[in-house]
Amino acid sequence: MEDAKLDEASEDNIMAKPIDVGAEDFEAEVLEVEDRPVFVDFWSESCGHCLTLNPQFEQAADENGGVKFAKVSLQGGRDLFKAHGVRSTPTLVLFSGGEEIARTVGAMRAADIGAWLEENLAAEDA
Repeated sequence: MEDAKLDEASEDNIMAKPIDVGAEDFEAEVLEVEDRPVFVDFWSESCGHCLTLNPQFEQAADENGGVKFAKVSLQGGRDLFKAHGVRSTPTLVLFSGGEEIARTVGAMRAADIGAWLEENLAAEDA
């Protein structure tokens, strides 16, 4: 099972690493994506928990090939924080078909991110 998950990540996930998204491309890179869910980390360079999350978020991107991972920096995306009601960092938001389907706040380990994604994507399919 683990091998299949890794194969999926390497074959299907052309975005094995999270991409940086700003106001100019948020709509195209997040809201207009129809072929898979998009998981967005709203973060700040001055946030200790965000810096702790960064390597875990990258690892989770490698391990969850069916999901596109993106990062929005407070310094470059303040308007996006306001538009999506983000009041603290890190805030992790899962989008599907351009709509927010789940949200959590705080740093997590990569395995916990994977479990959280699985749980919330299953709930959406139910």
